[in-house]
Amino acid sequence: MKRLAILFLCVQAAFALSASEAMEKSKAWFKSSKAWSFKFRAESFLAGEPSSNIQKGDLLVGDANRFRLSIPGITFISDGESLWQWNIEQKQVLIKAVADLESSLHPSELLFKYLNCKALSLKEESWKGKKIYVLKLSPEQYADQFAEMEVWLSDKDFSPVRLYTVDVMGNSTWYDVSEWKTLKNVDKEKFKFKSSPGVDEIDMRKLEELCFE
Repeated sequence: MKRLAILFLCVQAAFALSASEAMEKSKAWFKSSKAWSFKFRAESFLAGEPSSNIQKGDLLVGDANRFRLSIPGITFISDGESLWQWNIEQKQVLIKAVADLESSLHPSELLFKYLNCKALSLKEESWKGKKIYVLKLSPEQYADQFAEMEVWLSDKDFSPVRLYTVDVMGNSTWYDVSEWKTLKNVDKEKFKFKSSPGVDEIDMRKLEELCFE
């Protein structure tokens, strides 16, 4: 019996998943598609404060910095160069450069930066009744932004279901991701704002040019 127990432990060790292997599987999951859509819920805590701020939204992400981000009242649309900030209630659209989008709202901040981090450790956990992998990361590459990072991966396909970050000021955020859809092709028109009657469009880039003349 003792020998069987030892043999079982050896087999388990042989098939145990390492942190780096889990990261590579997650990267492979992303590489299998050209675009993704999902819903997210971000809950942020200021350092030393018990209350939190919650932001929910939908995100469609394509290649070449193209995305469509919808949060209550506002939709951000990017074709990779131009950014349309559509305030639905005010019926106003501000047109900017993509680089002008607040980093906290950029898709790379919401989710994808973990792919560039080194995996440090891996453990199995149960979350919402499902088995997941918790991958602790080294945020060294983003040392000016984050002090801690970890990602929770599905045990089915290694897609991210949750991301946790702590910034250099000690503020923490949980990103919960759901309703993942991987897309092979996306109509490019989804990444452009379509003019509508009664909606004012203001090109902030032209205003900035006038200010510097």
